Amino acid sequence: MGFDTIVIGAGIGGLFAAAKLARSGRKVVVLEANPHIGGTSYLFRRGRYSFPMGPLSFGFPGRVESFLEDAGVGGGIQFRRNHFQLVAPGLDIVYSQPLAALEKELGGLFPGQVEGLRQVFAELDEILGAAGPGADPSAAAEPLQAWAAESARAFLEARISDSALRNLIGSMGTQAPDMSLLNLALMWRVMSEVGIWFPSTGIHGLCRRLAAAVGFSGGQVRIGEPVARILVAGGRAAGVRTASGAELRAGHIVSNADYKKTFLELIAPDDVPPDHLAAVRDAPYTGSELCVYCGVDPGRIDFRRMRATHLFYRKDIRPETDGGTDDFDNKEVEICRFSDNAPDAVPPGRASLILRVPYPYEAAARWLSGDKKRTAGYGREKIRLAWKLIRTADSILPGLAGAVEIMNAATPLTYRDWGRRTLGSIAGWSWTPATAAAFPDQLLVRTPVEGLFAAGIYAARELFLGGVPTALFTGGLAADLILRP
Repeated sequence: MGFDTIVIGAGIGGLFAAAKLARSGRKVVVLEANPHIGGTSYLFRRGRYSFPMGPLSFGFPGRVESFLEDAGVGGGIQFRRNHFQLVAPGLDIVYSQPLAALEKELGGLFPGQVEGLRQVFAELDEILGAAGPGADPSAAAEPLQAWAAESARAFLEARISDSALRNLIGSMGTQAPDMSLLNLALMWRVMSEVGIWFPSTGIHGLCRRLAAAVGFSGGQVRIGEPVARILVAGGRAAGVRTASGAELRAGHIVSNADYKKTFLELIAPDDVPPDHLAAVRDAPYTGSELCVYCGVDPGRIDFRRMRATHLFYRKDIRPETDGGTDDFDNKEVEICRFSDNAPDAVPPGRASLILRVPYPYEAAARWLSGDKKRTAGYGREKIRLAWKLIRTADSILPGLAGAVEIMNAATPLTYRDWGRRTLGSIAGWSWTPATAAAFPDQLLVRTPVEGLFAAGIYAARELFLGGVPTALFTGGLAADLILRP
């Protein structure tokens, strides 16, 4: 059976590409390995609680609405702004506020840094004025090139002497910045001016709308049908072979799969230019995490220290070499009160909390014995780690450990096997010089294999709009390139 386009993966970017193509009259099929649409932009249930698999909120809600309208499924969505708080030794601030207000509050907290703060925020204002409100990822002309090449760390070290303040501005946390000055400014635009929002449909609801749009326009979405190989003929993508052995032909392929998986596993090496293959292999992804989902009795928890939907909490600041990978007291722990956004996802009178902390894939890999297979002891270790993280969160939310009624945990192996992310990566390519050197272009949607396009967060070198909007942007661009090659 032939199609105009085959989309690999029913993540939000792939579904948007398919919806646009189907709406334009193209014969489209989406092949999804998981038994549900959405990839990690979906929900899972434990008892009477529903929890999100991946993203919790996103920026640029206006852009998201516009993308949905392009697919014919916009309208009727309300957005709730989420706010972000950092609590660390000597610091407690809600930092998701306008830049002018943030500068004023920081000046009150750090009176000896007022002049440095003035210089930093003046520079951020200048960059954002030059970058424009759209934050176009393809913009590389002067003067943006100079800011893109300048280290945010070096810039801040020359102006801010207090390390805690420097790290807050440079990473929205307690870590030293590792990005360019341009990326730092764009990051603050999203957090302070644009805002981070949650849709009334839930993020999974956006996926449902897009999947329905595909079907309404005559396309197909097939779940539980993994792709084993992208077929290439005469240097051009020609179709796919599924895990069951079926071959489907198409003039175009859109891969919403992990970019490394696409080029290192789904395509024969001889069908990819060697330099591109090497770049994909060597460029780093972001790391992984431990995520713990808790259904709780909120009446047993003291929430007074939590003044935002998302609280980033670091109990101690010591050299990280002092402890192991599970020294959660010395790491930034994200605590999201998800039921504030989705009250229907919990039973009456209950709440849900999501706890996340960086956790290296290498530390979890020792439990891996095969695809979705673990060695003995993995289950006990996962529960031990989950409760250790809960006890760290209990330091800022007293009573939490005794209020948990249902708990589930995801490790880097979960992200690897069920999220289908290479090495359990959670947030696209790493924002390091190595990635920029490997891929000079911001967008990776048009691949070096003719007829093969990429969509999703890994189809952009950086998440210039954040996760969900970037996935939609790249999916829409893939469709546009197919419709107007």
